[in-house]
Amino acid sequence: MLILDCDIASTLAKVDKIDLLSKVFSHTKICITISVYTELIRAKRAGFSFPDKIFTNIPVITMNSDELIVFQKFSQYNYIHFGEAEGVSICKNRGAIFLTNDSQVVKFCMKNNIKVLNLKDFLVLVAIKKIITFSEMNELIRQIEEKDNTFIKNKADIIDEY
Repeated sequence: MLILDCDIASTLAKVDKIDLLSKVFSHTKICITISVYTELIRAKRAGFSFPDKIFTNIPVITMNSDELIVFQKFSQYNYIHFGEAEGVSICKNRGAIFLTNDSQVVKFCMKNNIKVLNLKDFLVLVAIKKIITFSEMNELIRQIEEKDNTFIKNKADIIDEY
């Protein structure tokens, strides 16, 4: 199972590449949490269309009672938003992978033995599996940085996989 945070889901939807998730994780259930869904609904109500690309491709998952207890603990940390705390709680309990672009959350997951990937890790997997060509990857990186105002560190690590 793979749980997405709002930033990653939004980034991929804005560049119309949400389908890359199922291509990289072809035998994995991919979900968003209720908190992420709520954040995306706010964006949709503000006039953005990218949330629809997520809603039509990625189901929503809910926490069970054990995960709620972990969520209550994790949500006490100021640097973890509710969507991330919810996703990380589910991942910890179910042995799932959390996909985030928040470096603080990546460190938190690593410290707490929770499987985690960031955007660069995901793009490296896309490159390793040759899901898109070298030129398409360069264009994807450019689009992500432009449309999502996101800087991808160490881009060479991704490109070197070609």
